[in-house]
Amino acid sequence: LGDKLSARSFDSQVNEIHARVAVLNRFTELGRPLTQVTP
Repeated sequence: LGDKLSARSFDSQVNEIHARVAVLNRFTELGRPLTQVTP
């Protein structure tokens, strides 16, 4: 996940950004602790 996009066309760049965001969101989800509140 570098600083630059490798795709040349705009549509491909959009797809590349969506893929990067999905990966970052998954990493964030994996690192978030699961908290359960029991009454």
